Amino acid sequence: MKKIFVLIIAIISVFLLSGCRYETDMATVKNLTQEDIFKQKEEKYFVFFYVDGCTGCEETKPYIINYYNLVKDDNSKRQIFGVNLSNPKNKQIYVKYSGTGGQGTDGTFYIDGVTNWDELKIGTTPSMISIYISKDGEKTAKYVAQGKDAIVEALEKQLS
Repeated sequence: MKKIFVLIIAIISVFLLSGCRYETDMATVKNLTQEDIFKQKEEKYFVFFYVDGCTGCEETKPYIINYYNLVKDDNSKRQIFGVNLSNPKNKQIYVKYSGTGGQGTDGTFYIDGVTNWDELKIGTTPSMISIYISKDGEKTAKYVAQGKDAIVEALEKQLS
């Protein structure tokens, strides 16, 4: 009887955890799909890209959440959103850029000057971009950082 009870609890737990895979990750920070990256009401904000199981992403998440909590009511600071690239809805932008003029420390990103989500190329995680209104009045992307240390440094700079 005890074994059956334990088995039932285990099955229920697996079902509940798998059903919440994308909704509960970084629940504090609003997660976007690739189509929503340029559709936020804010004029300027950061977008943090991560994947499930990425060590650097997991180490960076507490800093993202902390930053979010510090600025959520401060309109003078850039807000931050997350994009889980493990989510199948975001697969199109999680590709390495191999042309000329790539951004990032390894040139595998294509972000600067992009105004549509389907032109973004996110080469690795964890990474962060900035969205702002350009002189043309269009929401535009700019590369900010890749890797935990560079992202934390960029967030600290924004806070100071």
